[in-house]
Amino acid sequence: MPRTADHDERRRQVAEALLRAIARKGLAKTTFADVADELGASVGLVQRYFRSKDDLLRFGVEHLYKRGEERIAAVERTLPVRDLLFRAARTLLPLDEERRRELTVWLEFLPATVHDPEMAELHRSATHELIDGLTEGLAAAQRHGELPLGLDPRAEALALVAFVDGLTIHRLATADLFDDATAERSLRQYFTRLFSDPEGLDPTHPQTEEN
Repeated sequence: MPRTADHDERRRQVAEALLRAIARKGLAKTTFADVADELGASVGLVQRYFRSKDDLLRFGVEHLYKRGEERIAAVERTLPVRDLLFRAARTLLPLDEERRRELTVWLEFLPATVHDPEMAELHRSATHELIDGLTEGLAAAQRHGELPLGLDPRAEALALVAFVDGLTIHRLATADLFDDATAERSLRQYFTRLFSDPEGLDPTHPQTEEN
């Protein structure tokens, strides 16, 4: 068991080194030697865990998505649902250096999903899981009377993911217009419009006031 734990921890460290190297140099220019330098180890050690650059990159993507899942899982599950969903969506925004670095790497990885079936499947799987979770959350908001029963939770989940993706890209590429405060405010305004006393709310459910 300890040996397995050490192996997993070393793979995680290599993945972290990969993300730092890609954020610094870009995907195309990153080599095993760059990852080894970031790790403070030998190229041979990196290759001990990953036989090819493709293997290393796929593991890096898995690690990246796992981080995002862990942040969402750590969100406090308290009502109202609106606030819970906002907190979950906020974890996707690059509001600190770590998440900005991850976004830089994600943008480097994304084109690979067009031609690499395994990378594409990783992206599809992670995106489906995110959308499924948001769909469940929006359906829960309906059950609590926070959203109209006629609303399509999955359609709104898709729209929310598309909005957040656009917001994150602008936060990185157009930072003079989308600083941290603006990005967070834009997300909050999105939720305000989505949850703003629309027609069709179930009158049998009490409404919650915005914090």
